Amino acid sequence: MDRRFIVKLAYKNLMTRRLRTVLTLTGIIIGISAIVFLVAFAFGLERLITREVTSGNAFQLLDVGTGSSQVVKLNDNSTAEIDAIQSVKSVEPAISVGARAKKTNAQIDATVFGASAKYLEWSGLKIKWGEFYGEPQATYSTAGADLIESPIELPEAVVNSAYTKFMGGDDPSRYINKTLVTDIIIPKAYSGTGEDKTIEDQQFKIIGVIKDETAVKIYTHYKNITALGITDYSQLKVELTRRSEAATTRKVIENMGYKTQYVGDTVAQIVQIFNVFKVILASFGVVALVVAALGMFNTLTISLLERIKEIALMKILGMKKKDINNLFLAEAIVLGVIGGTIGMVVGIAFGTVANQILNFFAKRAGGDPVQVFYFSPLFLIGIFLFSILLGLITGLYPAKRAARVNPLDVLRYE
Repeated sequence: MDRRFIVKLAYKNLMTRRLRTVLTLTGIIIGISAIVFLVAFAFGLERLITREVTSGNAFQLLDVGTGSSQVVKLNDNSTAEIDAIQSVKSVEPAISVGARAKKTNAQIDATVFGASAKYLEWSGLKIKWGEFYGEPQATYSTAGADLIESPIELPEAVVNSAYTKFMGGDDPSRYINKTLVTDIIIPKAYSGTGEDKTIEDQQFKIIGVIKDETAVKIYTHYKNITALGITDYSQLKVELTRRSEAATTRKVIENMGYKTQYVGDTVAQIVQIFNVFKVILASFGVVALVVAALGMFNTLTISLLERIKEIALMKILGMKKKDINNLFLAEAIVLGVIGGTIGMVVGIAFGTVANQILNFFAKRAGGDPVQVFYFSPLFLIGIFLFSILLGLITGLYPAKRAARVNPLDVLRYE
């Protein structure tokens, strides 16, 4: 029998009991939409976190440090040694020291990061107001000052919005081209004197502001910090020529005595955690879907009992067991396809509305828009195929039972 005819007949049979069919589809729609909505939430969170970790060309970057080792040092010699590795494209150093940012009548603990603009970009930092600094100036003054127009060329710096809040809390862009004053605390490990050393009233010209209010941070070129007498670096970022060379390059660098960190390890852990999270969230929808599957099974079984005479008549007219079996399977698959399709649409609609609501509140709070619910095309395809499989499995028993109906017994007893 023609397959298209069987599908049309299956759809017609379902529509003869519309209320029952609609109630059955409602259960399927609720189950599928719940799975799509909840798992899309997990996908969205995973995507947001992964993007934060893997900004830019993060998969081509290695972080190199000394760990707890006191034997190896990160300095110009070690930088040149690592840069000489064939798979290394470039190396950028960074220095992190404590500081006290100052204004006329107050001061606050801060951190000064000495790094090139390239290093900061690799770290995912973005300028909200102003711009990044370039190469440091040759000479500058260290005379004390407090938020005045820079009278001479000072070393350039970028601050975060926590610093501008400390200075007054108004428009951060107001502090562009102003002078900041800070005491830089050089730890004994870097000072060369065996004790902490404080260099007071260091001035920097603010040329950019990063939106970050966690703690006061000041960023300047690392050469401005090494000019104070520091020779060792806190960390290096190593850019690889190709992402595929990360594993071998790590081994080479670690064999030199250094410690390495790679974003791929973090991403693998994130994916592993969120895979479990997805299963947990999907299980809530699966509960509703199991109930819907029982409803579908009940619908098909009752339909079979109500159509015993019809099945007997079709067999008498020449319809084969295979065609009867295919007819009931077609009814189950049609329920699965319709319920799965509408369920996905409903789940996507709820997720999209939720994204819009969250973005509305995020914008009102001054944040950036985000996509908390993400609908992976592969996941949606998988859900659609799963709904078909659900219909197929649910319809197997009623289909086989219908195919075994003996028309002579029906005529004898009915």
